[in-house]
Amino acid sequence: RVKHDRQFNRQGYDIISEVTIPMVSAALGTEVDVKTVDGDVSLKIPGGTQSGKVFRLSERGVPHVNGRGRGSHLVEVTVEIPHKLNAKQKELLEEFAKAGEGKGLFNR
Repeated sequence: RVKHDRQFNRQGYDIISEVTIPMVSAALGTEVDVKTVDGDVSLKIPGGTQSGKVFRLSERGVPHVNGRGRGSHLVEVTVEIPHKLNAKQKELLEEFAKAGEGKGLFNR
């Protein structure tokens, strides 16, 4: 039996956690510290990352019973969208939207 943990969920040999990043960091890319069972690990998040994207940290999960290898630590990214924008932020986002008109705002 494994005790429930607020930071981590377990699925077989894999550990699952979540990290929340601001919208701008998701668009431009960033680096975040992820808490693992072994301590903090730095994770590079590339520009254009969408909410729900899962990154795999290999060999950072639960050790296999037979002693060979470990599962992975899976990190799900949640992109935080601001609830309220000030006038300057709205203006900048409107300019951004206009700059992408006709091309699709979020081309993949």
